[in-house]
Amino acid sequence: MSVETGVGGDDIARLSQRGFPTILPPDTAIAAHICRQLGQHARLRPAEQEALSLQQRQLLLTHARRHSAFWRERLPEIDLPRQPAQWQAVPVLRRPALQAAGEAIRAYDPARMPLDIGKAHTSGSTGLPVTVERLNPVYRPIYRAVSALEKRWHGIDPRSTRAVIRDLPEGEHRQTGLGLETGRVLVRSPMKHAPEALLAWLREVAPDSLITLPSVAARLARLAIAEGGGPRIGKVLTVGEAVPPETRQLCAEAFGARLIDRYSCEEFGWVALQCPKHDHLHLLSSLVHLEIVDGQGRPCAVGQPGEVLLTGLQSYAAPLIRYAIGDVAEWGAPCDCGITLPVIRRILGRRRNFLRLPDGSERLARLAGPHWHAFPMVQEFRLVQYGDGVIEAFLRCATPLQAVERAGITDLLQTVLGHPFDIHIIETDQIDWGGRPKREDFVRVDRPWPGRSAA
Repeated sequence: MSVETGVGGDDIARLSQRGFPTILPPDTAIAAHICRQLGQHARLRPAEQEALSLQQRQLLLTHARRHSAFWRERLPEIDLPRQPAQWQAVPVLRRPALQAAGEAIRAYDPARMPLDIGKAHTSGSTGLPVTVERLNPVYRPIYRAVSALEKRWHGIDPRSTRAVIRDLPEGEHRQTGLGLETGRVLVRSPMKHAPEALLAWLREVAPDSLITLPSVAARLARLAIAEGGGPRIGKVLTVGEAVPPETRQLCAEAFGARLIDRYSCEEFGWVALQCPKHDHLHLLSSLVHLEIVDGQGRPCAVGQPGEVLLTGLQSYAAPLIRYAIGDVAEWGAPCDCGITLPVIRRILGRRRNFLRLPDGSERLARLAGPHWHAFPMVQEFRLVQYGDGVIEAFLRCATPLQAVERAGITDLLQTVLGHPFDIHIIETDQIDWGGRPKREDFVRVDRPWPGRSAA
């Protein structure tokens, strides 16, 4: 005779997760196991890390040649573990080629092999949006494992309250850590709320940490300083943009917060995490192979800025190999924190954020700074450099500019940019940021200045 107890499988699972030994749900157990492996890999000798990278790249190349029509035509037959220099024979993948490849880049046949595939869509901020397919059973636990590793490195309690100001669905969520701790995640969109409202919201919810774009963090910090100080926030975690040094200083002054950056992108997910001890980044070289190359495709030395090429070592669904993502970065010297992963000294930004000088050379346009204190009426600015060198400066001002002020701003910009460029100042009630939360104060486009034909 059976006895009806009223206890279901879900009830037993919950009891097991609270008891000892703790029985983790399968997806959490997988992510926890990956997190342990990533932590161990981060302290291997560099030679061991490189040997593992070569093995992973060889597996990816073999898989891509065998199963992807696109890569079958592009990839030479090479033996990386025996001849690492052959990696340079793999052609660079640029965004137009990735767009043109379409479904041919797939390394699986969806008709014969239905898989759990996720799609990542880039914003198209370069004018060339792309869609990348990812194998969810691989991508999801890795993403969760790296998130847990970041918290461990920086002492972030998974049970804490985190405020997220990004262009995401708003509301309150619960996020479970790998030890089944549960924390609050509160989301607000910077596209729907003014900075003043967002700062008031931060004061109200009093989060332990804030996750947002560096440009948003800087705007909120300046506003808080102007009001006499902001809420105390332990850490500001940034993503999606290069971090100017002044943004770190602003967050410390406004919120008493340490800024913690991470390098990620839609195509690959996590790429690098900030060092627990310093402001530079550690490359997650077990997940992504990163190269920094000069204009001739040669590897850059430490301290030499160059173009970033990324290879997703788990990009089995749609392999991304030596992909030119459009970023410029710089290697750093080995770190003294105990983590032996390669050091990225800094991400300088996108190529489109670099000023082009008349001699054809490029350099990063750093426009923010105390020099704007001489023009307190300027509340926001954005510069666009056209292919013929002309620069439009879009300014949102509290009061209309006088002729002497316009001349002074022109002189300031020419001094900061290091050349007497032809600068056209345009006052506007609202700056066009392209309908995106990312706010690039300098951007370069290839087309000529449209005002020339109208003149």
